[in-house]
Amino acid sequence: MLSKGKYKEEILEVLDSTAHEHATTFDDVYCFDSIVDEGQTRIAIKVSITIDDVKSQTNHELRRICPILRCTPLIIGERTRKGLLQDGVVHMRVNVSAMNLETLRQMLEGRHLPSVLVKKGGIYVTISADRLKSARESQNLSRGDVATGVGVSRRAVYEYERGTMNPTIDVALHLEELLGTQLIEPINLLQGQAEEPEAPNAEPRKLSRFARKTRGVLLRLGFNSTITQDAPFDMLASLRHRVFLTCLKQPLQRLDKSRLVFLAKLADVLDEQPAIIASEKPSIKSIDGIPVVYLEELVNIEDPSDLLLLIRHRRGA
Repeated sequence: MLSKGKYKEEILEVLDSTAHEHATTFDDVYCFDSIVDEGQTRIAIKVSITIDDVKSQTNHELRRICPILRCTPLIIGERTRKGLLQDGVVHMRVNVSAMNLETLRQMLEGRHLPSVLVKKGGIYVTISADRLKSARESQNLSRGDVATGVGVSRRAVYEYERGTMNPTIDVALHLEELLGTQLIEPINLLQGQAEEPEAPNAEPRKLSRFARKTRGVLLRLGFNSTITQDAPFDMLASLRHRVFLTCLKQPLQRLDKSRLVFLAKLADVLDEQPAIIASEKPSIKSIDGIPVVYLEELVNIEDPSDLLLLIRHRRGA
């Protein structure tokens, strides 16, 4: 049986040999273990040998964070509770794609994209909506004709042509046979992103006075803010297409050094700005190259550009 330690080593080997750049940790405390930058694409990876063992809270947090960071969420594992994952097959787990390590390797190498999607209700494939419509119209077939020919509703054919619904693999094969053209396409997960983020600035039920005051100041300055859980940062603050990976700490002595190392690497990979916001009296200007801004300073800032300049000035101070 594959050990978790050995599996982590195999994942690092794949990322080191295939990924453009990545920030990876296996502390098992965050909703993602790795952020991979592929130039035009970012992937947030959660590792779980049994993909069904990913907790619902972890899945939910991953889907909240990924749209803000412009990442595609992905679960990497080797089996479900019922059996092994097959190469080239994607399983859906509450709107997050899951696959085995070999499928990820082939995707990152550009050798092969998965073609089969397993989700509740059956086994599905992606087809070319344009080719389907073009083939149907060129043969003077109505949607009703096609629907009757493959045993689905006219509404289903309409959705296939819009690209808003995936047919089962059996239906797709019948469509190809009926129309005499290839319709099935690889599933390019790297072109998609997570669902739309929840409304920004929604206040969590449990929030410390310090965190609430910090968010209030950032909102006044025009930032959108999302409080996070199970992440190496406590808040994502965004302004003008820039995202600040923010830790909220009181006092600074409680900062986890390994967390800061991962945070700094994440910021480099994402080309975003890390920052620590502290509640105590101003003292040090940065920790391990991550700027420290004090709440006492923050409340006196009137223009967001002044905060951006302060953070930039303290980076690496």
